[in-house]
Amino acid sequence: MRKKIAIISAVLVLALVLSLALAACNQFKWDSIGKAEPNGELKSNGGYAVKQGKYLYYINGFDGTDADNTFGTPVKQAILRSEVTEENGALKIVEGTTKIVVPKTVLYSSSVKDGGIAVFGEWIYYATPNYDKDKTGAASTTDVDFMRTKTDGSVTQKIAKISGRDTRYLFTPNRILYVSGTSVNYIDFSGMKTNKSVTNGSGAKSGTLVENVSGTVLWSMDCDRIFYVESLTGENSFKQYNNLCSIKWDGSDKKTLATENTFLQGNEKPEEQVQKVFKFTLVNMLVEKDAQGTEDVTLYYTKSHRSGESDTSDGFFCAKASNIKDTEYLMYTQSVSAVYPLGYEEGALLTISSSLYKFDKPESAAQAPDDLQSRLIASGTPTVCYIDAKAKQAYYTSSSVTGLARTSYDIANPDNQALIFSEGIKTDWLNLDFVGTNLVFFATDDENYAHIIDVKTPIYQVKDEEGEDKKTEYIGLDREEDEEEQ
Repeated sequence: MRKKIAIISAVLVLALVLSLALAACNQFKWDSIGKAEPNGELKSNGGYAVKQGKYLYYINGFDGTDADNTFGTPVKQAILRSEVTEENGALKIVEGTTKIVVPKTVLYSSSVKDGGIAVFGEWIYYATPNYDKDKTGAASTTDVDFMRTKTDGSVTQKIAKISGRDTRYLFTPNRILYVSGTSVNYIDFSGMKTNKSVTNGSGAKSGTLVENVSGTVLWSMDCDRIFYVESLTGENSFKQYNNLCSIKWDGSDKKTLATENTFLQGNEKPEEQVQKVFKFTLVNMLVEKDAQGTEDVTLYYTKSHRSGESDTSDGFFCAKASNIKDTEYLMYTQSVSAVYPLGYEEGALLTISSSLYKFDKPESAAQAPDDLQSRLIASGTPTVCYIDAKAKQAYYTSSSVTGLARTSYDIANPDNQALIFSEGIKTDWLNLDFVGTNLVFFATDDENYAHIIDVKTPIYQVKDEEGEDKKTEYIGLDREEDEEEQ
C-alpha cells in the first residue's frame, strides 16, 4: 500500500511540475482575435497606428510607465486592432470589431519621437518596458523588451532585452536597429521559429552594424538604408573632417557619400583647402521617387570647417544622397531649430527662432535667400505633423493653438490659417501619426485615449447638437463600460 501511495505521490508531483512548466511556456497565451490580412497594403508603418489591408493597428492610449505590464493585463497603452472602412480617404471604425491584439504596454519615452509600432506580414513589432526584478526584489527601471505578436494575437515572442528606455530604434522586416552610444547595433530575428511563443529570444542574433557614429542617425521605413556621420579614428583622428556615410539595414553596401576631398578641385592653395574640408551634421531626410520610379534620398544637414582653433558654420544644406557634391545647395546661412522636408526641388519648411518659414531651392547653389519676412508661414513655435504636398498646406500644432491648425506654404498664393479642431493633443511622445489624411492621436481632453479624424473633413467651426464644438472620433477601449465588456 505504501508503495502505491508513493507511486501516486510521485505521479502527482510530476503532474505539478509539468503543469508549472506548461504555464511558464504559455505566459504569452492569448486567444486569437480572428484572421488578419498579412498581405494587405501597408499604410503609415511605425508610430501610433498602422493600417494593413482592412485593419487598423494602433496604441489604445497613454497610461504612463508605472502600470502593471504583466502580459494580458494592460489595456489602455496596449495595441488594438479594428476593422475599418474607407470613404473618400476617411477611415471609419466598424462597430464591434475593436479588440486587444497585444495586451502589453507599448514603451513610452518623451525623448524618442520616431519609435512606436510596426507591422510586417503576420507580425506586429513593438518595444515594451521590462520590469524584471533583481536579486534584491527591485524591478528594473531601465530595461526594454523588443517583442512581436502575430496580427491575429495567437503567438507572442520576446526577441531581445536591452538597457535604455530612451534608446532610438527602428523595426525592419528582419532586424531591429538601435543606437547605443556611438554605435548602431542590430538584433537579427530572421532565424526565430514562427509557430510558437518564445520568452527568451531563441534564434535571434545581435551585433554591431556601424561604429564611431557622430550625431543623429537618419532612417526611415521607406528606405532600406540608414545615413550617418562617421568620426575619424586612429592615425586620422586629428584631422578636421568626418565622413558622411550610408549602409543597408543588413550591413551590406556601405557607401561614403562625402569625405575629406569631396569638395576639393585639386588646385587650391593650403588656406583654401581648409575652407573646403567639412564636418557634417545630419538633420533630416526624405525618400523620393522620380517620374521613372527611381528612388533617391534627399538629405538635409549642416556643415562647418576649421577656422583657427575652432569650427565655423557654413550653413544649412540640402543634397541628393546619390551625388552630394553636384546636387548640394545652400538653403540658409544661420542656425535652424527644426526641418520639415518637402523634397529636393521644393526645399523645406524651417523653424527659425519660434516661427516657421518656407525655403525653396535657390537659383544659385551657393546663394541662400536671406529674406525671412516674405517666407513666414506660421508663428507660435509650430510643430508640423502633416504636409499635403499637392495642396501645399502644412498641418501643425503650436504653443498658440489648442488642437490642430493648417496653413499654406505656397508663398505666391497664401491663404488664411484654419483651425481644424480644438481638442487638446498629447504631443510629448511619438510624432503625430497620419494614416493617409487621417490623424490618429491621444486626446488630452479625453484622458489620453486614441482618437481619429480625417483632416480633409471640414469640422472646424462646426457645432454638434448641444451647440458645442464638434469633436474627433474616440476609437479606443478601456473606458469603464468597455473594460466590463472585455
